[in-house]
Amino acid sequence: GKPLTPQSLYAFFVEQCRQNLHLVICMSPVGNAFRERLRKFPSLVNCTTIDWFSEWPADALKSVASRFLHVVEFDNDETRNAVEDMCMVFHQTVRHLAYDFYRELQRHYYATPTSYLELIQ
Repeated sequence: GKPLTPQSLYAFFVEQCRQNLHLVICMSPVGNAFRERLRKFPSLVNCTTIDWFSEWPADALKSVASRFLHVVEFDNDETRNAVEDMCMVFHQTVRHLAYDFYRELQRHYYATPTSYLELIQ
């Protein structure tokens, strides 16, 4: 093997970090902060893999609404189901309107999972 000098140990450590260290950075695309970060740090685009999360399906939206609203008291189950459905419809409608907004004005509006959770809370 190699001699165990401080330099060789450090070189081994750096090589192991390069091979095995992975970072996950989560940022919301909403607002100017994201755009500003990309301008200041172009390697965020050039040297990374960006996962854009796709939209949630209707049953996932309904399930999340159900989970978050389980602590809220309703008169009956029919009302609870209607409120859960409306949360889902609100988010889907905003997504469609955001698409229309982009098509007409070439400006993005993001209806993110975070914005959906904020609606419910």
